[in-house]
Amino acid sequence: MQLKLYKRSTIMLFIVVLIDALCIFALVNYREVWADHKIPVILGFVLFIFILTTVYSTYDLTADQKLIRKAVANGDVAMAKIKEGTFVRFGRDAKLKNHVYWKLDVELYDNDMKKIDTTIIEKFSTHQTSIPKGYVFVTYVEGKEDESLIIPNVIISSIPEYKPLVEDYEKALKPKYLNAYVNNGLILQTYEESLKAQNEIEN
Repeated sequence: MQLKLYKRSTIMLFIVVLIDALCIFALVNYREVWADHKIPVILGFVLFIFILTTVYSTYDLTADQKLIRKAVANGDVAMAKIKEGTFVRFGRDAKLKNHVYWKLDVELYDNDMKKIDTTIIEKFSTHQTSIPKGYVFVTYVEGKEDESLIIPNVIISSIPEYKPLVEDYEKALKPKYLNAYVNNGLILQTYEESLKAQNEIEN
């Protein structure tokens, strides 16, 4: 799913740049038409470009988190066991911050504990130089398992209604959880790695 979002953002950026270029071309070539109204025309142009850029930036920076929140609100949640990660490519967001895409081989378990082998592609922080093995919660729509997104742990743990589902998974799978959180991209750590990193910060 993350690559689909990236492609959509790239298309949106191309359209924004194209519209900007066309607007500038029109202003330059037809300046005699608006010469008597310079201030409102220029202000209107700047405002239009600002709105256009803001729409693109907002989509690029928040589209995945909106999809996650919507899935969680709808109950479209499953558990996945990450078995292996393979580097896909680097990317850059609307704030010009770098991130990295990894393809994850996972065993996905739906709410009936049915196992589905699939792969998902996630957008990570550049600090993610390898992928640990372990369990995470993901968004899940039947038939679109390869479009799942990893849900940060804090989201599931903050919603009391998910406690029974979590307990069911823990009884059936006895999962070894990974710490999943967002910091300029997703980060996955074993809890041992998280504790070590926290101790280093505190010391």
